[in-house]
Amino acid sequence: MSDLLKQCLGKLEEAIDPQHIARTGDLQRRAFAFEPVDHVPTTINYALDSDEWPQYNHTEIFHSQEKMLLSELASVYSSAKLEDDRMPSIRANYGTGIIASMFGCPTVTFDTALPISTNLTREQIGGILDNGVPDLQSGLVGRAFETMDYYRRTLAGYPRLSQLVRIGLLDIQGPFDNASIIWGSDVFLGVFDEPDVLNGLMNIITETIAQITRKHQQFTGLPAGDDGSEHAHTGSMCIRNDSSINLSRDQYVELCKPFDSRLAGEFTASMHFCGKAHQWMHELADIPGLMAINPYQGEFYDVVEVYNLYSAKKIGVFQWTTPLDERAKERIKTGFSRTTWASNFDEARSLLDKSHATGHVD
Repeated sequence: MSDLLKQCLGKLEEAIDPQHIARTGDLQRRAFAFEPVDHVPTTINYALDSDEWPQYNHTEIFHSQEKMLLSELASVYSSAKLEDDRMPSIRANYGTGIIASMFGCPTVTFDTALPISTNLTREQIGGILDNGVPDLQSGLVGRAFETMDYYRRTLAGYPRLSQLVRIGLLDIQGPFDNASIIWGSDVFLGVFDEPDVLNGLMNIITETIAQITRKHQQFTGLPAGDDGSEHAHTGSMCIRNDSSINLSRDQYVELCKPFDSRLAGEFTASMHFCGKAHQWMHELADIPGLMAINPYQGEFYDVVEVYNLYSAKKIGVFQWTTPLDERAKERIKTGFSRTTWASNFDEARSLLDKSHATGHVD
């Protein structure tokens, strides 16, 4: 362990408050159980100066467990300093192509963005259908679990950090998102030309996600309904449906919903999507085991319409990104969380005070 890492861990060990974390966990639990809360859980992001916490580019992080740990702990430190409503969480952050890498997709790194995986040939996809679920040590997954074990061993010497910092589930994406990584943009031709091949691929991907999730649960010992992320009580996994926004309602219902339902039904889940999913978002409300929804680009939606749709089924809306107007603040009192950004600590502190005083950060 480097002197820098020891210094940072010691600083964070002093900064993190177990009582505040306990209050945050209870606030999130009550909010996503649709119980009354004093304010909706709110995460406030702000930049730390490099002399306060080390900063690295994504290529450095990818190649160093220590730098990845320090990078992941940056938000834990900023939250501990501010005492907002984020649960302290880190993960082995190897990008969006972790599952795809298990099937042989090459990984590409960048200095300024998370790693991605590039697609396979149609012939190679045929091989996936023949071979089924890959070994759980293949691709980046074996490396990711080694990194999680490194996190656990490194934090073991710090009583507060080892108890309070959660190790979240890998970025598993979702059945169709992974299919779009593995197949590339031609996956949308597959929707029309080879639906049986696409269905077979998504079936294997879904079982692979399930096995990885079970392995993570065994590693962490987290209870059902908790993926170890900063958003507790929103499900044992986050299913991502970013690529699925390009599908029609009928295509989502036929191709994606059965696999999303299978995962949510076994594990409980939240669901994330960027972009506009108006055509099929109503279809999510009856998915068994769906605990929360994250339409990340709130500017595309009427927040009251979204809240009314899902709250009727006791499905929470979390990490909403855009300000709430007076109508929304009057309607939304629980079953909801907000994320926002500040330019510095003082502005973040002011926003937090407003949240505590009025119930909302806006």
